[in-house]
Amino acid sequence: MELYVEPNAFYRGSMAVRAKRSRGEIEALPSGSLRVRVYAGIDPVTRKRHHLTEIIPPGPRAAKEAEKARTRLLSQVDQQRNPRTRATVNQMLDRHLEMLGVEETTLDSYEGFVRNHIRPLIGSVPLGRINGEVLDSFYRTLARCRTHCNGKPFIQHRTVDAHDCDQRCKPHVCRPLAAASLLKIQAILNKAGKRAVRWEWIGRNPFELAEPISLPHSEPRPPTAEQAAVISAEAWRDLDWGMMVWLFMTTGARRGEVCALRWDGFDASYRPPTPHSRSRRRLSLPIMPHRWRPNPRRSARHAGPSAA
Repeated sequence: MELYVEPNAFYRGSMAVRAKRSRGEIEALPSGSLRVRVYAGIDPVTRKRHHLTEIIPPGPRAAKEAEKARTRLLSQVDQQRNPRTRATVNQMLDRHLEMLGVEETTLDSYEGFVRNHIRPLIGSVPLGRINGEVLDSFYRTLARCRTHCNGKPFIQHRTVDAHDCDQRCKPHVCRPLAAASLLKIQAILNKAGKRAVRWEWIGRNPFELAEPISLPHSEPRPPTAEQAAVISAEAWRDLDWGMMVWLFMTTGARRGEVCALRWDGFDASYRPPTPHSRSRRRLSLPIMPHRWRPNPRRSARHAGPSAA
């Protein structure tokens, strides 16, 4: 028995296999447009399949434009999979935090945001895979729930150790991360990305692709002059508390600036004290001479043993 093979059968079969293995797909939509879709891996935040898509409007050159779009999208995927460095977001942040010249309290705050929110979600992601869609998923997760839950109901226990549940173990309720905290996280990543560009780890800063975050409009309601007078008079029942409240009201300084005041910065010959704020600015508080009356009890308390 002889086996008959149709001419060009192997060629057509190889072409069919090649067509099936081609990267990306072009799909005709009911509107006549063409949708180009290229697989780009697993989203590091949502853990779902991620595709790059582009819609080509109908027209005589739609097929050629769709092929160009497919080639462009494939190039983007290849650049993400073969970046200049294999460094991750964690490695970038480690180097960045080491080189920050900020106050210790500010550094502690930055490390808290990195530890609680950035590392768990995108810390292990290579820098070459960070793009606008990854950042949108990242910030959307934080804006939905500060504990990064997946939306499924569960009991939030009071401790991770073995215990007997009581009224403190309650069903989890999603609480979004405040807009001010999102702004700080965005600033941390932007500055770290700029350093990575300068170190030539990456060609561009991908964290600049994130959408700007706007703070909600605040409407402060300060006390009236009469209310401020009552508050100040009541505060003077305690000397330390009264002094602080009076300084707040008469100078308009911020809390950190008032707390930075020291008696060695005061000169009774009307040279205003100059506290150092957390931003390292020197601020002069104009306390007029006729508003200052030396308090012997206060002066003796802060003079120390040498005065005696």
